[in-house]
Amino acid sequence: MASEILRLISSDGKEFQVQKRDLEKANLLKTIVADLGFDEDTLPEEAIPLSSVTGDALETIITWLRMHENEEPRSEDDRMIHRFNWNIAQEDIELLDKNMPYPKLAGVIKAAYFLEMPDLIDTLVKYTASNLEGKTAKEMSEWLCMPLRKDVQEYAIEDNEGAVTGDRDRTDGDN
Repeated sequence: MASEILRLISSDGKEFQVQKRDLEKANLLKTIVADLGFDEDTLPEEAIPLSSVTGDALETIITWLRMHENEEPRSEDDRMIHRFNWNIAQEDIELLDKNMPYPKLAGVIKAAYFLEMPDLIDTLVKYTASNLEGKTAKEMSEWLCMPLRKDVQEYAIEDNEGAVTGDRDRTDGDN
């Protein structure tokens, strides 16, 4: 009997299971299964390692897949037609809000791109854009957990001043 479950192992060794129907929303998994010589009726019994995807990100992705399991993958034409519609389902917002601060969400974004999941990528882009819309540069910087260029430049100036006054130790062996 053909297996309906595909087992995945994250980069940190956590094992997860996805349904055969999920392959339609994760193009890389579909390609991997085909490259391993399996067709759409059978799945490998061995777990597939995903060295570029953390367990936390994979857990969020599988939760998203379960939330959208009754939806057909959208076509590229459909995504293009609705690309300016920033409406996001409340359940998606709640799921993605659990993945804050941004560096944690960035892991989900990276994994969605790696797994080639256009519907999830679309949701992530809209979620990020809606959270940044109308914010000042400082607020965006805080939401993204990234220093402003101005802050980085001030740090570099302070660091260079230490070099000019001789307050820094040299480590290049020219002492």
